[in-house]
Amino acid sequence: MDPLASLLAFSFALASPGDASTSLDPGPSPECPKDMRLVTGTHFEEVQHLCVSPQEDTKDTHCFSYFEGITALEGATTPIRVCMDQYEAPNKKGAKPLVMKSYNSAKKYCGDRGKRVCTEQEWETACEGPEYLPLAYGWSVDKKICNSDKKWMPVDWDKFKALDDEANAEAERLWQGTPSGRFPGCASAFGIFDMMGNVEEWVTSRSHRKHPGSLMGGFWAKPWTGCRGTNDAHEPSFVFYETGFRCCAEPGTLDENGKRTKKPD
Repeated sequence: MDPLASLLAFSFALASPGDASTSLDPGPSPECPKDMRLVTGTHFEEVQHLCVSPQEDTKDTHCFSYFEGITALEGATTPIRVCMDQYEAPNKKGAKPLVMKSYNSAKKYCGDRGKRVCTEQEWETACEGPEYLPLAYGWSVDKKICNSDKKWMPVDWDKFKALDDEANAEAERLWQGTPSGRFPGCASAFGIFDMMGNVEEWVTSRSHRKHPGSLMGGFWAKPWTGCRGTNDAHEPSFVFYETGFRCCAEPGTLDENGKRTKKPD
């Protein structure tokens, strides 16, 4: 079927023109700590865009540009209202993002701070913004905006069979990430940084998935990765040289400095 004809079968939402990379950080909300941002909106289970620049590599075809201003929304809706870390854990501008982290360790890290791992739907809403963009910063891949265009390095898989010094040394050798916030244009309309590239992020999976945790956002060697496209292939104990996360919290449960004001419902 012609891709445009297929797209027209959906309900359409016309997004206003604009490049999200020029959006300014909206700043903190009274409902969230200073280092988190309030993410609100309606999440649609299916969001479709028309690819106008498919590019093949050795394994797959990826889209590098979409028809600007046309977005098709379909499926179940979920209201989203959540506080989200601005940066990948440890959520500090200029800090090295944590890697070699599993979904289980992400849950513990966030839980120890009165937070939790963000859900798939929350992550997608934060990335897409109110315009339901295919990429956090706009409609077309720009390899200069985010840390997502590093050359993939061959991995010594045997060294990751055990979580030991050898595995950590191999992770260090493979590291091509950058400090959080190093790319000022790599932010969504909600002021959430590095959702594209840098470190792949654990989220809590949709209910129908096999595993409780999934990975989103790609990492430093995947410039095409967008707001949709979940990697749900791994057990919750899985760790790798580029697996990290960020945390979420219910609005009003933490004060401006991140101290717990009340227990989440």
